[in-house]
Amino acid sequence: MTQAMTQAVTQGMEQAAGAPAQDRPRVLYLTKVYPYPPATAGDAVYSRGIIEAVSQTCEVTVLCASSGAERRDPAGIDWHVTGPQRRGRAGSVLSALPLIAWKGATADFTARLKQLLQQNWDAIVLDNLGLAHALPAALDYRARNPGTKLVYISHEYELPTRSAKYGSYDLSLPKRIMATRDLAKVQRAEEALLRHCDIVTVINTADLVPFRKIGGGRKYLDLSPGYNGPVVASRRITKETPRRILLLGGRRSEQKRQILLDWMAAAYGRLCAAGIEMVIAGDMEESLRERLRRDYPKAQTLGFVEDLEALIASGRMGVIADTVGGGFKMRLLSHVFERLPMVGLDGAISGLPTPEGRGYLASPGLEALVDLVCKIIDDADLLNGLHNAAFDDCIAAYSWQTRAEAFARALGPDAGSVLV
Repeated sequence: MTQAMTQAVTQGMEQAAGAPAQDRPRVLYLTKVYPYPPATAGDAVYSRGIIEAVSQTCEVTVLCASSGAERRDPAGIDWHVTGPQRRGRAGSVLSALPLIAWKGATADFTARLKQLLQQNWDAIVLDNLGLAHALPAALDYRARNPGTKLVYISHEYELPTRSAKYGSYDLSLPKRIMATRDLAKVQRAEEALLRHCDIVTVINTADLVPFRKIGGGRKYLDLSPGYNGPVVASRRITKETPRRILLLGGRRSEQKRQILLDWMAAAYGRLCAAGIEMVIAGDMEESLRERLRRDYPKAQTLGFVEDLEALIASGRMGVIADTVGGGFKMRLLSHVFERLPMVGLDGAISGLPTPEGRGYLASPGLEALVDLVCKIIDDADLLNGLHNAAFDDCIAAYSWQTRAEAFARALGPDAGSVLV
């Protein structure tokens, strides 16, 4: 049984028989940064999974900016890595592009894209809102080559997510004005991608309703994430398991830093008083790590951890305390398949094929979430029931191979079988 489960969840990264290489679609895949550590945020993990999976059914060339990672190019993918993205914010103010796209619109990236567009492509992929700057060049290419399909890989419905994010920040008036302007540019860029691309992928099918109002048409492809990480066939939490909760995930973005700080302000004193340990693991700036260690000395702040398996096995639950930010969170899959029971805020755990109350528990606010953690930390039967249910409900749902096959069909004459 264990072997069958493992095969069910890891089959997505096995080599597919497929068509001969010369018969596969040629795909130019544009993404923000080279998606390997230290690029460990959820968008990079998702992009990496798509790229590696699609390379099984298509001939893939990737253009991206450097993330500072050591090159580890997987076989079968032609990588073109330019210099790093722009830094800072001020330079985006006079641009028509939103900040996330302005950062990637460097002279180096633009020049390399121009060279690659001299070749023949069956599809050009714009992965993430950050590639909105490449849309005009892609549209020009399609006008000259009508058979080429433009594909927008959406990571979430950006407008409401970024609106909530900007609203959660304590900004000065000048920064508030800049944020409002950037939000208007986000809206224009997202709507342009939705309207002009031939295929739009969704990470969460809840995005279909607003997307259809903007982009219309039967052109959407369900591209929920696959999973190819560690799989724990069984686990038993007991009274010997440390009374420890884990907060996993990168904290490089301002939004994710603030989410963590809000949780620590609400939870630290009460959890310490209850004898509950907290471990924070994920890539973060050194300044944030120092602040956490100074202000919350009893919490363990680890930063980026290459191998999470031992850490996850030492915890009783993982906390998903995201107060802002929609879409599917890639770190949920590590919780599910490494059997770390999940608790979180209402709406923070979404997109999984396991319902609240069965595969995870949720609370309406941070104080209530702290109450929940304190209430169930010693209920081993409940915690074991949560991770077992989540695992059982999700085990067959996250094959990258099925995503790769659907993507290839969407580019061909059989597109109607996968597009909605």
